[in-house]
Amino acid sequence: MPRSSIAKILSIVATAALIAAACSGVADVSAGDAAATGDRDASSDSVPEARATPTAPPSPRPTPTPEPDPAGRAELPDDLVLETGPRLAIQTSEGQIFTVLGDGSNVVALTEATEGRVNTLPTWSQDANRLAWLAIDEAAGDTSLRSARFDGSAWRDIALRDTPTYLAWGPSGRQVATLGPGPFGILELGVADIDQTAEWRAVDEGTPFWFSWSPDGDAFLVHASGLRLDFVPLEGPSQVLEQEPGLFQAPRWLDGAVQLIYADEVAGEQFLVVAGPEGAGRRALVSYDGYLQFSIAPESGLIALHVIDPSLAPIPDVITASFQDDFTDIVDAIPRGELTLMAEFGGDPFVLYPDPGNFQPRPVVGFFWSPDGGSLAWLVELDPGDGDCASETAQYEWQFWTSNTFLPGPRFTPTPTFACDYIPRFDQFEQSVSFWSPDSTVLTYAGTDLFTGERGIWNLRPGVGPQLMAAGEIAVWSPDAAGSAAASSL
Repeated sequence: MPRSSIAKILSIVATAALIAAACSGVADVSAGDAAATGDRDASSDSVPEARATPTAPPSPRPTPTPEPDPAGRAELPDDLVLETGPRLAIQTSEGQIFTVLGDGSNVVALTEATEGRVNTLPTWSQDANRLAWLAIDEAAGDTSLRSARFDGSAWRDIALRDTPTYLAWGPSGRQVATLGPGPFGILELGVADIDQTAEWRAVDEGTPFWFSWSPDGDAFLVHASGLRLDFVPLEGPSQVLEQEPGLFQAPRWLDGAVQLIYADEVAGEQFLVVAGPEGAGRRALVSYDGYLQFSIAPESGLIALHVIDPSLAPIPDVITASFQDDFTDIVDAIPRGELTLMAEFGGDPFVLYPDPGNFQPRPVVGFFWSPDGGSLAWLVELDPGDGDCASETAQYEWQFWTSNTFLPGPRFTPTPTFACDYIPRFDQFEQSVSFWSPDSTVLTYAGTDLFTGERGIWNLRPGVGPQLMAAGEIAVWSPDAAGSAAASSL
């Protein structure tokens, strides 16, 4: 027989064997299933010794153990419909924190009354998605940094060593800087990690102490003890920017061509200085004689300046020092007691207050830019009362510069929280809180109206009378629509 015919026959036989084996395998599995299910009528002759193992049902997920709410956390009503949008965080006279929409509606309580516990310093993250504040247990002497979304979710609680007087979120929305008395009474800068370690650590110290976060959140520009102006990184050694700066309060670190704004003393003369990255290209804007406070509107590039007698500085113990060589540029000097505007890139200073010739000017004690940089509100002290910051007889008045127009505002007595904690350090607080709504149309403040005698939180549109919005000691606006962002939702 030819080899090709033999090969064809062998191929046909092999194929038939494979088909038979396949059929036998199917029968075996069926028989095995029948035996496994207890079918006694199945033929035992066709059941192999090895039987198929039935698939085990999936294990149910373990029921999570509910975590108890932290002490002092408020329980939201079941029928509350949460609304996102620009919100105010309000601290009450009883030491509780809640948030509301700008018209006072949609109240969301974050804390509830707990005996001996006070909540204070509400501070929004820069993306408006989270709020931080201090919870102080007066009986136990303990303080913790608390943080949550505007609806009370994603709650964080970090134990602190001491009780800060100032909080500032970093740009990432995952760290909060704290400033307050340290173990030996010296002011201490610390950082709490909201996201990773849930721990706080000390970074730097000095008295007095002012600082500004870097735009990338990796370092601080620090003005401490009146003796130094340093870059202080979160990790690594500090770097000296100026050894002996001028008399001023809070420096500013911006994100842009002009990054650093601070005061320097050169050859016995003081200057407001701007510089680029790492202090390069330092340039003097104006000179001054006294103690400088300034506020910056990054959106418009305008700087408001006010110089007072050093003896009237709201924060004492400033140390005078002198420094290095002279500037080559000739710049104008600004006088004491006049609120002045100028651009961060230079130009002629423009006096805002006093208005020449119409009245005897009163001391300016604080000034606040709107977010768009188009309006400036400032506080004029009409009567200091008994001289104490918490005086119930002190009288202040709002003044506005908006759309190149001057507008008078209402007269009021600030709450002790507003008068004692925020106003004296307004240039530091402008870097962490806003009293202006995100759309720059409403200024919110806390106090007693001298016309009506009513006390609480007031919404004020420049040129329009104030409206009482809620009871409270202080109120701060979210920088944007609270709850709409996800960057810091944790």
